[in-house]
Amino acid sequence: MPSLSRDTQRKYAILRAIDTMERPSLQDIASETGIPAGTVKRQLTSIREELKVKILFIRDPSSPEGANGYYSLEGWGILDPASFRNHFG
Repeated sequence: MPSLSRDTQRKYAILRAIDTMERPSLQDIASETGIPAGTVKRQLTSIREELKVKILFIRDPSSPEGANGYYSLEGWGILDPASFRNHFG
């Protein structure tokens, strides 16, 4: 992805991780992408707002105060999933 900005590369790496991983936690996404967890959280907000992608955080009811859970990609917003997977998957 050399022609994409670093910011876009990060967004796409996060989307790819959530799309391909089974129930990824924040730490799973950070490990998979090499992007620090705090940056992943900021990028998730940006992805939701800018690309209108529906990413849910599913809380684990057995964890204290629902702190643990995983991310789920529920809608691709302005992106075409087939085209994204073809180019970046």
